[in-house]
Amino acid sequence: MIILGLILVLAAIAAAILLVEGTSQLTDGVDIDVLGGTISLPPLALLITGAAVISLFWLGWVLMRSGIKRGKRQRREAKEAAARAEQERLDNERRMQEQFAQRERQLAEERRRADEENATLRRESDQRLSEQQLSTEEARRRAEVAEAEAARGRHATDARGDGAYGDGRVQGDPRQGDPRDPGDRRL
Repeated sequence: MIILGLILVLAAIAAAILLVEGTSQLTDGVDIDVLGGTISLPPLALLITGAAVISLFWLGWVLMRSGIKRGKRQRREAKEAAARAEQERLDNERRMQEQFAQRERQLAEERRRADEENATLRRESDQRLSEQQLSTEEARRRAEVAEAEAARGRHATDARGDGAYGDGRVQGDPRQGDPRDPGDRRL
């Protein structure tokens, strides 16, 4: 392509030289009617004016083509940039959705763990409360039994005055069991 362009440029220069040499010997003017008037030009001036007009035409043509190509290129680049921006937007949106979903999964897992922990703590608390209620009930029952024994012991002691049960054991001796308590196995 470059070689063909170079050959055309050299051919145009050679033709211009031949035309200038050929018209330089002509002395008769050429009359041209323009916009209602007549202009008389020597043939060399007419040749140079024609070359300038054709050069301006080709210059305009080249500028138009380059402008059209540049416009096409800019539109294509703008489309590509818009497509890239749209793709980046979709990628960012997808990434944000994935991050949101991951965060939601993490929060759900944390909630599940917290619920399990709360349920475990609640069960332990209920178990301790139940044990505490049983202990309290057992302590109350023992206190009632002790009060009843104390009341009976006072009556027995008051009635006999010696603090004995009547079977040879002494009231208040911790080594001896209570014959009235069915749970006492020390007997």
